[in-house]
Amino acid sequence: MKNQHVKKLSFLVLAGFICAAGGGKLQVASAEQTAQAPKVEIGQKFMAPELKLKENTYVLDYKMADVNGDSIEDKVILVGTKEMIDGTLDAYADNLSIVVQDGKTKGYVKHDWVYKGTDGTLYGQLGREPNLIIGDYTGDKVNDIIVTAPQGGNGGYVDHLVLALEESKLKIVFADNQNTVKQ
Repeated sequence: MKNQHVKKLSFLVLAGFICAAGGGKLQVASAEQTAQAPKVEIGQKFMAPELKLKENTYVLDYKMADVNGDSIEDKVILVGTKEMIDGTLDAYADNLSIVVQDGKTKGYVKHDWVYKGTDGTLYGQLGREPNLIIGDYTGDKVNDIIVTAPQGGNGGYVDHLVLALEESKLKIVFADNQNTVKQ
């Protein structure tokens, strides 16, 4: 009889630990949900066929946050193309894009971070180990997205982009090219 109580107590302690580690919620994903939401890991290739990305597109940074104001966490993913150099991935990424997967609909929205060269040609932004910062920077009580892209070298230059998701579109709130004083 004593062994039965010990087994029941051990099971209850284990079940309580699992619930506590899960934030008190039992979270179960069906096979269908798992198939619909590809796993996102920093440093891994990113594929979303509907976005038509290049084959060498990698996840550079990734955050979970509600950025559209519906109180459901969305996936905010910074991606870019990387090349292999001597068998390892280059620290620099080119063609930076910000991808948001809506937590409710699972649909994607993408913003390609481009800049205009002196010749008028559009180029994909690049950076060395770029990252995401999520927070409400516009004061509208909805999270915005800041992307930082260090340029490397001795200059310490870092490019920045602030985006807001409005009406299912990523819109620029601020970009470095707006940070000039006209005289």
